[in-house]
Amino acid sequence: MTTPFWLDEPYEPRAPLPGDVEVEACVIGAGVGGLSCARSLATRGVDTIVLERDTVAGGASGRNGGFLLAGMAAFYHDARERYGAEQARDTYARTLAAQREIYALAAELGTGDAVRRTGLLRVSASEEEADDVRRQVAALHADGFPGELVERDGLPVALRRSFHNACLTVHDGALQPARWIRALAQAAEQAGARIHERTEVHGPVQAGAVDTTAGTVRARHLIVAADGALAALIPGVPVRARRLHMLATEPLPERLVDCPVYARFGYEYFQQPRDGRLLAGGFSDLDGEGSYTDRDEGSTAVWERIGRYLADDLGVEAPITHRWVGTVGYSEDGLPVVGERDGVYVAGGYSGHGNVLGYLAGQQLAALIAGP
Repeated sequence: MTTPFWLDEPYEPRAPLPGDVEVEACVIGAGVGGLSCARSLATRGVDTIVLERDTVAGGASGRNGGFLLAGMAAFYHDARERYGAEQARDTYARTLAAQREIYALAAELGTGDAVRRTGLLRVSASEEEADDVRRQVAALHADGFPGELVERDGLPVALRRSFHNACLTVHDGALQPARWIRALAQAAEQAGARIHERTEVHGPVQAGAVDTTAGTVRARHLIVAADGALAALIPGVPVRARRLHMLATEPLPERLVDCPVYARFGYEYFQQPRDGRLLAGGFSDLDGEGSYTDRDEGSTAVWERIGRYLADDLGVEAPITHRWVGTVGYSEDGLPVVGERDGVYVAGGYSGHGNVLGYLAGQQLAALIAGP
């Protein structure tokens, strides 16, 4: 019951590290950031290996809500206020470009339904939030970005009883994240990178070499792109590990929504893939300080609250088939941590928003190491 729905299918792991290795670049973490970086480095001719404690997509990249969203963790108007209009505008534009690249690459790799451009509805659960949605749409329009205000009578029928309005961003999408990340791993290998699973790195990581459960890796460039484990591997980095809860239902007899949905300022989120089941997460505020942990153990109270939410707000009474948590990195200021730190390159702290930001961060690190 705690196996993520996304990962509940047959998979044959790659071999662990065969022993001591010397390489030009070593990437720690086979999630979206690490694989994006490894593929970009290998494409530039850099001899690259990837080390993964579990399996490809076994961490946060295969345990999230499956949302492919442009922008930062903060909604666009909030990002403008916190970080300034220029930084918010630049980041949104770069993540839009990365999002388009992901769609194109997914099509090239033949991922099928694993990556879909569906749009996103950010719905309001109160009049106060409805005003906030209007401010979000206005800010997007002011800077030339797409965003459509949808009033209650334009919402999907299943959402009208509980929600007031929505911001629709048509460029956003939905993922089967494990399948997408495993396709990205194959693309990295096709570019020349080598991936070793079931190989745990012993922290803290310092420049020059890392010790693992299978041997020592000496590398000119060390890259730590393990979002949820970043703080454990790089002490002092301003990122805290945090667990996020999700569940999946049996397939429903009717379609409620055709795109992912954010609700209550993003605390709750759900999507309905084409097989009809509902996948939902949220109530990290209910979990409170207990959510800040790097242990993959969930709270029964939070899972039960998500189930009541589905019944009370969406009218869904379907049996629950899967319950799980994903451990992600939350940064102190809500911005990703990307760059060099004491001779080690790091990427993480996406604050639950890493499917596009992580992909972009991996490319940024590769450019720092090997040039544009």
